[in-house]
Amino acid sequence: MDRIRHWVSGAPATSVFIIACVVVYLVTAAQSGSLTAPAAGSPLAWDLVVTRPSVEAGGWWRLATSALVHLGVTHIVLNMLLIGLVGRDLERSYGSVVVAVGMLLTALGGSVGSVFMDPYTAMGGASTIGYGMFAMLVARSASRREDLRGPVTLIIVNLVFTLASPGVSLWGHIGGLVVGAVIGAVLYLGRGRLLRTR
Repeated sequence: MDRIRHWVSGAPATSVFIIACVVVYLVTAAQSGSLTAPAAGSPLAWDLVVTRPSVEAGGWWRLATSALVHLGVTHIVLNMLLIGLVGRDLERSYGSVVVAVGMLLTALGGSVGSVFMDPYTAMGGASTIGYGMFAMLVARSASRREDLRGPVTLIIVNLVFTLASPGVSLWGHIGGLVVGAVIGAVLYLGRGRLLRTR
């Protein structure tokens, strides 16, 4: 229990987001009666995922809440591992407020990308945020004058995986990546004030 409290206190923004995703997943699984495909029969999932028609009908909240919905065990486990590892690392560098705002903006960016480029396909999942975090890692490495090949390779490998995987939202990932790059540029330019180099 002490380890959990220590982990949460060390990265509160990341931890709260992960907890929210897990809670949503469990509720959708209970509603659908399926742990492996919880979104299919869950009213909550369909209230949170994003499409252009749902946004045009007044569901603006979906642009943010779509990041909380996951379509299967592998989907949520991989995304939570990614957010947990990268988000915690970024939170140590930039602080909880910056990472929390970054998660919200990259979720919005991914949803906007999906709404405009693939408007009639329901999109959900935190990988939009993950791609934004990849871009923020590049900016942090540049601020510290570290080798950029690692984070850039991470982005390239994941984009190739996205292109090779049917049913994965390319435009959602690109939207999150673009917004993350903008955030990264702002952080890079303000690195003297924002980056707590260890």
